[in-house]
Amino acid sequence: MASSFVQKKPLIELKQVSKKFGTRWANEEVSFVVNKGQIHGLIGENGAGKSTIMKILFGLYQADQGDIFINSAKVNIRSPLDAFKHKIGMVHQHFMLSPAHTALENILLIQDHQRPFEIYSQATKIEKIKAKAKEFNFEIPWNKKVSELPVGIQQRIEILKLLNLEHEILIFDEPTAVLTPLEIEEFLNQLQQLKQKGKTIILITHKLKEVKKVCDLVTVFKKGRCLGTFPTESLSEAQMAELMVGRHVAFQKRNFRKFPSANILLRLKNILLKKNPTSGSSSNAFTNEGKTEKENKFHFNFNFDLLQGEILGIAGIEGNGQNELIDFLLNPTKYKRYLDSSQAPEYQLTGDSFLTKSSQKIREKALAIFPEDRLHLGSIPSMRAFENFILGYQRKRSWQQGGLLSWKKIKEISQERFNTFQVEPKINNLSFNSYSGGNQQKMVVARELFHSPDFILAAHPTRGVDIGAIELIHEQLIQAQERGAGILLISSELDELTKLSDRILVIREGKFVKSFIRSEFDECEIGEYMLGTKE
Repeated sequence: MASSFVQKKPLIELKQVSKKFGTRWANEEVSFVVNKGQIHGLIGENGAGKSTIMKILFGLYQADQGDIFINSAKVNIRSPLDAFKHKIGMVHQHFMLSPAHTALENILLIQDHQRPFEIYSQATKIEKIKAKAKEFNFEIPWNKKVSELPVGIQQRIEILKLLNLEHEILIFDEPTAVLTPLEIEEFLNQLQQLKQKGKTIILITHKLKEVKKVCDLVTVFKKGRCLGTFPTESLSEAQMAELMVGRHVAFQKRNFRKFPSANILLRLKNILLKKNPTSGSSSNAFTNEGKTEKENKFHFNFNFDLLQGEILGIAGIEGNGQNELIDFLLNPTKYKRYLDSSQAPEYQLTGDSFLTKSSQKIREKALAIFPEDRLHLGSIPSMRAFENFILGYQRKRSWQQGGLLSWKKIKEISQERFNTFQVEPKINNLSFNSYSGGNQQKMVVARELFHSPDFILAAHPTRGVDIGAIELIHEQLIQAQERGAGILLISSELDELTKLSDRILVIREGKFVKSFIRSEFDECEIGEYMLGTKE
């Protein structure tokens, strides 16, 4: 728990700040104070307004009304350059690094951009950067390309970029979303070190456990408004969740006494995928064009069975073959020329071979997919919600009347499903991209589970969604598992994998390196296999 013995001197004050997008208020009369030298958490459901208010503070958005004060002086922040002048920096959820450059080059690039008139020599600049890293106990492989570095080290580079520019206020947006448990522990320790050095930190997160561990104060957002700011030690995780959602949040527990069937639902055997260095097809996932050195080091070897009624978790650091596994399951013919046919490869689903089947045939075989990127792979953002509800299933006769799509039926059923899944706003004729990320995910899950699939491919099903949406999505997965569906759960959230899975396979560099049964689950050990520190 964060210490309450911190100097409570107001540094930032927001007064009656409001921001409108079209007819919707993203923030409405938001007022709260951030104290100097504290770690301040911002929590709330998806679309509650916490990211918007920080983008206003950082200058990416401009408020429609209200005032911002720093050190009691009113300021106008109309761009990130203005924020820079007030020593405000932001580490975004998706890092702003150049993969082709080294760690050191990335820091020098931002320094040269933000401070073009500095007269220091390159050697002096490098010396100062390394001194700053030493001051904050940041170990960084300076001469390695960013593309070759773990996500945790990349995040460290992002933080050092801000520290090197002498920023005093650091904003973090969902900073642990893609980190392993060990990296999360290191990151939280780094936040404490930054606080001890006098930095002021604002932490946007859905992870209440992390809020309890490091935050001094927490501000709760709901529907664009600020419900209040509380000492973190005064609230339990359950109380924070209830403030966010407006009701008691009770996660459904899996009944692990009910064992999966012995029947094999999905089998991948001897799926050895070899890359072709001379290939020039940019549409194929195994072209070398655009691939980093690290990505070109390994081939892919997929071997596993998934049983009916089983949730099989796939754990791994991003970029280690998860996307290739998903793509192969959905589009096996795309990889025909990369498949080592001498090894007698098998891809069986419900007893049938799908090695040469089209993606449409696979979808028709009662397969549901929760894609990792719901906006680009799970929807057509400009289309309305009810139109998105039939994507991938529009050929089903159940949606047709007289050979044509029955839009009346589609609207009625999609509205019923969206109500069941608590989609907000409660109307289905808005464009898909008008909804918050959590509500978009609920709509994708509502669509994919409507047809009672036998096999569910769930890729990061709760990434970037709030605790209420997590509760609902987990509940739906458990219900599908209990009726006999097999679920392949790919996630970077180890607590999610350990809560839901019967087994966990660790994937690293395109291969499964370790298998855990439920009685062996240990998040730290799984994380070590993910990182490669344990073989």
